[in-house]
Amino acid sequence: MTTIAIRPATPDDAAAIAHAFTPARAAMPGVPVIHTAEEDLWFITHKMLPECSVVVAEAGGTIAGVAAYTDTWLEQLYVDPAHHRKGIGLALLTHVMRERPDGLDLWVFQSNTPARALYESQGFRCVEMTDGQTNEEKCPDARYSWPGTNHSPT
Repeated sequence: MTTIAIRPATPDDAAAIAHAFTPARAAMPGVPVIHTAEEDLWFITHKMLPECSVVVAEAGGTIAGVAAYTDTWLEQLYVDPAHHRKGIGLALLTHVMRERPDGLDLWVFQSNTPARALYESQGFRCVEMTDGQTNEEKCPDARYSWPGTNHSPT
């Protein structure tokens, strides 16, 4: 079993995050690659790290995944394909859910059935489907919502 450590990301982690982020995005089923590795690094350095709370998952001393979130949105959750099926995505998602007990929303590509299954297994529900015309990739996506642990059923 792989030992997974979740910790806050620092600006010094940008290149290692990109090393996991770029192949993870390239491995998504049915989604075209529209950014270069250099563009991904720029995005991580200039947008993700300054604008979001960001945590990384380390496995074997390597950054294997990343999650970026705001007060109400899970903006990014990616796991390097070399580390798929080792619990890293679940560990990242669980961490973010603990940090945001009032609930979260996220977008996921409809074709990314492993990610959708993960979110659904943790209580996220699909609340909207689109044809993808408003995202960069122009691929059908779905908005998921989780009410949080502070939500009381009516």
